[in-house]
Amino acid sequence: MTSRKTLAGFTVFATTTLAVGICAQVAQAEPQAEFTAQAQHAAITQGSQVTNALGTGSGGFFLDHGRVIVNVLDDAAAQKVEAAGLTAKKVKNSFAALTSTKNTLDGLRDVPQTAWGIDTRTDQVVVTIYSAATPATSDKVTAAAGQLGESVRVERKTGKLELYIADGDAIQNSSGRCSLGFNVTRGGSPFLLTAGHCTNLGGTWSGGDVSGAQVVESDCPGADSGLLTRPNGTGPGKINTGQAITSAGTPTVGEQMQKQGSTTGGGSGEVTSVDQSVNFDVGVLNHEFGTTAHTDHGDSGGPAYDGSAGLGTLSGGDTVTSYFYPLTRELQDYGLTLA
Repeated sequence: MTSRKTLAGFTVFATTTLAVGICAQVAQAEPQAEFTAQAQHAAITQGSQVTNALGTGSGGFFLDHGRVIVNVLDDAAAQKVEAAGLTAKKVKNSFAALTSTKNTLDGLRDVPQTAWGIDTRTDQVVVTIYSAATPATSDKVTAAAGQLGESVRVERKTGKLELYIADGDAIQNSSGRCSLGFNVTRGGSPFLLTAGHCTNLGGTWSGGDVSGAQVVESDCPGADSGLLTRPNGTGPGKINTGQAITSAGTPTVGEQMQKQGSTTGGGSGEVTSVDQSVNFDVGVLNHEFGTTAHTDHGDSGGPAYDGSAGLGTLSGGDTVTSYFYPLTRELQDYGLTLA
């Protein structure tokens, strides 16, 4: 026998015995997970308020085991942070300066198998060069990073960046398989949100109780967002564990997150970088956030979330590092509301 669990409009099949075991574990773990998520949300809100009040004196902030660490440039800013009950860390670079450095790197073109983004934990822009990059690409990116000083750190990783899509079940058409991220609405009508590199395949999509879904929005590269009609009516705004998704959150370095995908199922990780520019073979995807969550082919479009806050939809990665496109941008760009 099989049991069926629905995640934002697609179906995952598992044996009855396994499904019962998973449900039992989730029922026991959810109260603590929700408490942790609520504490993280409160910490991120406070960190955002304090750093915004600092203006140009802020180097951004990050979470260290749930504790807010605010990067500051001088003693005056440190005193304001500590007066708010948070921990200050003296750094060299403002968040605005790191963003400017990152934007300079964004001027590079045709450099697949590389990525860069802001790591507030180390007060740097981290450049990642994969072994799949050509020597010319590696040299080009290394040279550009070298001109930007100590605010940039270059890391080399073995492997290849891939957009996760494969033949199989979950939501699919004649060309490939992906995962649905979030049930959403626009103008009162129901839609399904997934990755743009999935909807770029076009065609008619189906999965679970959904059939005949058509592509209405598809943006990739640049962004990585895709929107499908839901001909079968509305669906619940929740993950297949029963976790309701009621808001869109802003990913924060150090934030503990969870994910779901039709290939690897559930799992957790930590946000390691924000505002990433990730150079996949098909082109650059901007504004991604990097995580330590394990994902694989077929998980594309699946959700990242922190408790009741949705964070983004999966683009891809190297199975060890996974990149997601922010849900806040998807909702704003398409004029969507969570279901």
